[in-house]
Amino acid sequence: MNEVAKGSFPFRISIMTSSKPIAPPAVQRYWNAVSNILRIESQEIAGLVNHIGTRGTADENSIIDVLGKVLPPSTRISGGEVIDSDGRISAQMDALVLSNTSHPILFGQTPDELIFPVESVLLAVEVKGNLSKVDVQQDIVEKVRKHHALNIAQHLRPVFAVFAHEATSHPRTVAKWFYELPEDARPEFFLVNDAALFGILDPNSTDGYQIVMPFAPKAGESNSMQLSQLGGLEAAFWRPMNSPLGEQVRVDHGTGMLLFIKAVLDVLSARGYADVAWLERYLNKVSNKRIRYTKDNDPVMDLL
Repeated sequence: MNEVAKGSFPFRISIMTSSKPIAPPAVQRYWNAVSNILRIESQEIAGLVNHIGTRGTADENSIIDVLGKVLPPSTRISGGEVIDSDGRISAQMDALVLSNTSHPILFGQTPDELIFPVESVLLAVEVKGNLSKVDVQQDIVEKVRKHHALNIAQHLRPVFAVFAHEATSHPRTVAKWFYELPEDARPEFFLVNDAALFGILDPNSTDGYQIVMPFAPKAGESNSMQLSQLGGLEAAFWRPMNSPLGEQVRVDHGTGMLLFIKAVLDVLSARGYADVAWLERYLNKVSNKRIRYTKDNDPVMDLL
């Protein structure tokens, strides 16, 4: 089991440490379906809606709906801004996971809550429809720095995560964007759903992150294929492991979503809002094939 910690927030990628199952377990098939629904919704909305703000709202609502269904009743989710006692204000956040029990609501007199004390926030999620280099290295950098500048006094700092429906480049390039981030401006974890590209901070690594792309060939398929070999083999599910025209793998969207959801629940568990130990029995059954991305070397195919 790989354990990643930032401060007092432990994250585990236990999903990566088991042998390959004979057939995908129910939990993997379920989250594969959830991921595919999110991908289709985002792509269809992008094709129908010209106003970028309208598409952004729809993309935000879709992941808020998914997270809302897995959060324990001691928490809730909303968009809004975070403030501290010194008057600092975060950027507008797409999704905030909030405590329902530990802190009173100071700004809840209107129908829509929009402002939250930092002490009541557990996790902040930035949602992107089509993640670009500018998004990662400018917009997200600015928001993470504002987030980290909030005065938390004796409380744990809310974790900052990113969920992107898709990205403007291939997985290796996206991984590079995150590896290049300054240490003071890195989200704790992220997922690009379309490519199942998941990254999480690893303080034990000189690279800063652990970034993987789970993949799962169907029965009879090779682990990878050349782009020219794909033809009609559900090409939308295949992504390049290195350069755009090189070897392709069938990405495992369900495992990517599970990694993201597990990271969310680990944040809540570290603060006493969720019990996630029982999930290990299910996650240990999930396929663990993945492409592992490092900062300076070519991707590695792990077949543990």
